[in-house]
Amino acid sequence: MALSRSSRRIAQALVGVGVSALAFAGIMLAPRTAHAQRVYVYSSRPAPPVYYGGGGYYARPAQPYYYQEPMYQTQLGFDLEGVAPLNAPSVAGGPAAIGGGAGFKVRVGEEMRFPGSGVRLTPEVGYAYDHMWAADNLGDGYDWSMNRLFAGARLGFGRILVPSVYAHVGYGWRQTNAVYVTGQNGGLAFDVGGAIDLRVVPHVGFGVHLEYSQITTDVDQPQWLAIGAHADLIF
Repeated sequence: MALSRSSRRIAQALVGVGVSALAFAGIMLAPRTAHAQRVYVYSSRPAPPVYYGGGGYYARPAQPYYYQEPMYQTQLGFDLEGVAPLNAPSVAGGPAAIGGGAGFKVRVGEEMRFPGSGVRLTPEVGYAYDHMWAADNLGDGYDWSMNRLFAGARLGFGRILVPSVYAHVGYGWRQTNAVYVTGQNGGLAFDVGGAIDLRVVPHVGFGVHLEYSQITTDVDQPQWLAIGAHADLIF
C-alpha cells in the first residue's frame, strides 16, 4: 500500500531521530578510561657521568695540575761561575798576584729519588774550565787555564727547594804562559761544594753554588773558590 507524501516525511524524521539517539547513546556509554598521553622529546644524550653518589650523578670537580717526578731521570747541567784564587805560586822576587777569573762546567748524571724521604742521589761526570789572570811582582801578566775531567755525585734533599752537597775527583791540568812554571802541570783534581736548587718548572731546575777546587801538580797546587749559578735540564 503506497504511503502518502506526508507519511513519508514523518517516517524520514523518525529515522533521523533514531540515528541521532543511537549516536548519543554510544558516546555516553563509551568507557571513560582513555586519557591524553604525555610525549617527551629529548635532545642528544648527555655525556656519561664521571661518578655516582648520594642518589644522583655528579661531575668530578676540577683537579689542580700536579707534576709527579719519576724515580729516575737524566740531568744535563750547565754552570757559570766566577773564580777567586786561594794561593799564588812563588816567583822571582816574591809571590805572584792572581786577580781572579771566570769559568764554566758541563755535567751529565742520573738522578735517583728515594720515595718518602725527599733524598736525591745523582752520580755524574763532566768537564770544567776556569781561567784566571795572574801577575808577578814585576808587573808581568800571566794566564792560567784550568781544565778538569771529573766524576762524582750530588746528594740533595727536598722537592721544591733542594739544598745539596757534592764532590768530584778526576784529572786536571793547567795551561799557562808563565816562564816560571816548569815540570808537569797536570795531576789529581778534586772539588767539594754546596748548592741550592729551585724546582718549580717541570724538567728544569735553577740554582746557585759555592765550590772549592784544587789541582795537584809537580810545581804547586792551584787552589781556588768558585761561586756561580747553574741550570739543569731534566729528562
